[in-house]
Amino acid sequence: MTLTDVFIVGLLLGGLFLFFLLKYLNQYNRKKYLKRAKRGETGAVKFLENHGYTIIGIQEKRTIITWINGIPKTNHLTVDIIAKKQGRIYIAEVKTGKKASRPLLAGIRRQLLEYYLAFQPYGILLVDMEKKALHEIAFEIYDKNRKWKWFITPVIIGLIGLICGWFLYKLFNGGF
Repeated sequence: MTLTDVFIVGLLLGGLFLFFLLKYLNQYNRKKYLKRAKRGETGAVKFLENHGYTIIGIQEKRTIITWINGIPKTNHLTVDIIAKKQGRIYIAEVKTGKKASRPLLAGIRRQLLEYYLAFQPYGILLVDMEKKALHEIAFEIYDKNRKWKWFITPVIIGLIGLICGWFLYKLFNGGF
């Protein structure tokens, strides 16, 4: 066996070792993350109950059909908790970690909006178990043309009033 052969075998064994080490570390980190998430969800149930919510569902699924080029594709959407307070239904998303209390982050916002559209609750609750904070989220779709409706309507009413006033003035003062 030449020195080149030993080097190549060493590279292959080193690469295999590195591959399996990274795979193990990835699985370890994933298990750790899932354990923390599960602990956060369990704590969130008690946290929400302490804030006056009644838990009516945990890990509830909703089927969503996405049409792609006329072909239906079935997906499932799972929410952490469905809660009720004062007769209103809320979807609660439990977050643990540094980004938990930042609902305007694109990924979190999209997830919450997806829940809002699929389940149509009264509101969304973002439960930050790291800071023990509860954020109520609601969505409103902004229509940029709506502001013109509130401007144009009084102008039109004013013009109609002006025309009617002018007509009445002419009618009673014999001006036609």
